[in-house]
Amino acid sequence: MTQKDMEFRDSLAKEAARVRESGDLGRSEPLVKLFDFLLQCSLAGRVPKGIEVAQEVFGKTSDFDEMLDASVRVYIHRLRRKLGEHYARLPHHDCRISIPLGEYRLVLAAAGATGDEAVEPAAADEPAAVTPPLVGARTSWPIRPLWLALIGLALINALGWYYYAQRQMPDSGVIGTAFWRPIVDNRRPTLLVLGDYYIFGETTDNVTISRLTRDFAVNSREDLEHYVVLHPDRARVYRDVNLHYLPIGTGRALRSLLPTVNAAARGSGVRPGVENMSEVKPEILKEANIVYVGFFSGLGALQDPLFRASGFKIGDSFDELVDKTTSRRFKSDWNVVAEGKVPQRDYGYIASLRGPTGNRILIIAGTRDPGIVQMSEVAADQAQLDAIAAKVGDNAFEALFEVRTLGNLNLGSSLVTVRPMRAQSIW
Repeated sequence: MTQKDMEFRDSLAKEAARVRESGDLGRSEPLVKLFDFLLQCSLAGRVPKGIEVAQEVFGKTSDFDEMLDASVRVYIHRLRRKLGEHYARLPHHDCRISIPLGEYRLVLAAAGATGDEAVEPAAADEPAAVTPPLVGARTSWPIRPLWLALIGLALINALGWYYYAQRQMPDSGVIGTAFWRPIVDNRRPTLLVLGDYYIFGETTDNVTISRLTRDFAVNSREDLEHYVVLHPDRARVYRDVNLHYLPIGTGRALRSLLPTVNAAARGSGVRPGVENMSEVKPEILKEANIVYVGFFSGLGALQDPLFRASGFKIGDSFDELVDKTTSRRFKSDWNVVAEGKVPQRDYGYIASLRGPTGNRILIIAGTRDPGIVQMSEVAADQAQLDAIAAKVGDNAFEALFEVRTLGNLNLGSSLVTVRPMRAQSIW
């Protein structure tokens, strides 16, 4: 062993101990065990094969098939991401541990170094194993031209509404209502958060994505990774294509809301940001005013605090709310086939509550598209907001509306209940 190898092993061991003690690898026992095993192999100057990792870390048998069971690749990807997140929090740290793509080994490099500049010991055995494309990684897949056209149209539409919002200003009375005034007064940055949904691709030939899929049990890239670990037969079929979508009603709601949000946030001197819920970091809930627009099922990190403060709870599905006190149920008729000939019922909801640091969180939601669209109109209507304030004052409150629809046409709404929220101890 050369002096250089000895120095490398000593540096790698010390840096690995620091990373492990930081707690940034999380509480996942397989993930920590994988890190320790790769460290042990790297310190010994050897590169394990995938089947060895599967047996030593995950207890797989000798008949383990990497093509059918993606558990090793999934956890390697998760560990690589955890390391990346750890060092992202330490931009000035002098060195970093990484896992080269397609390989089962740890390398140590100076901060900012490329893969070619990474320092590693001489391998004592075989070269690194090359693994198939990783489920969950950002892999380039052929996407049909129609999808690209649809995505392009969606972007053009979003830019159009944004331009519209900059030109149209609401009546000053709207932002003076009890609903919007807390954002005007506290002068914090404001973030408009949209309830989005994760979709993934399916492939039959391991090359071309044949269709896009939405599964309510899979709401993120991480969920997809966990799913294929539990269902290894799907590892060769499901692919992360880094796509999310917004309900149609959310886009329509922005037409009514953007001018008001822009006007309310003007006092902060910072133009409101727009973010998908899937990309919102928990710390932002303390730093900014939040205006959420979307379905109840898209509330993400806001769901738990909202329904702890609310007098409602989610029913058998996110299309139903249940009054905690009376057990009365409010359920959308979206699944009744009416072909636009019979009026149907949806539910819309607005709420205002104090955030963990005195910031303000506004919720504009619905069980389905008509509810979201109707609530965006309510939230931009001074008369309706003043009527709500007359019942609850300036306190945290929630209001539920029944929305009547005929096909794609909203016929109107009626206030079902409005009441203060128990928001003192939810944070």
